[in-house]
Amino acid sequence: MHPPPYDQACAVGHTTIMSSPQTTRWNSKPSPIITTYTAPPSPSDVPCAVQTLLGLTKQLQDMLRLWSLEQASETQVSDAYILVGMQFNATVNAFARHHIDMSDLFSIPTELRNVLENCLGEDPSPRVLDHYMPKVRAVLYKLLQGLQTKQSPYKKHVESQHRGSASPSPRWSSSSSSASPTESEYRRIP
Repeated sequence: MHPPPYDQACAVGHTTIMSSPQTTRWNSKPSPIITTYTAPPSPSDVPCAVQTLLGLTKQLQDMLRLWSLEQASETQVSDAYILVGMQFNATVNAFARHHIDMSDLFSIPTELRNVLENCLGEDPSPRVLDHYMPKVRAVLYKLLQGLQTKQSPYKKHVESQHRGSASPSPRWSSSSSSASPTESEYRRIP
């Protein structure tokens, strides 16, 4: 799964994860990691929120690959997961501003966390990654499918808000609100 092409309107919202060459075990001192996270420019900017979330899921997969090659630590994978979780909340909030219920997707971060905990509980190797990556991708595919089902209600809401005026259509798509997950649910993977 690849995120849609980077949109200039989303240039303010970006994320960078740089891996350290040192690898670290769970019970060792964490290696340094440089992470920057900037939320989308507007909390109601659904296309940018979705695009950023999809980009972060790609970075998480890349970090897992590096972990399997012992080029990234468990801490770095955990940090990448935390960024996905934070952006998931930002995306839920963006949709909520358009009165779109996202509760059917609230289990995704927990499902992803469970797979990552099992994966990172083993010694890093390409074999371990080959075993767990299909499960990671299945969870991320479920997220993508869920986001796609929200696209039509989002467009309808935007059109109803701008009735009679020409409004740009959302630039993301991929070839009754209840409480969203809290930030505490995105704690570092032990």
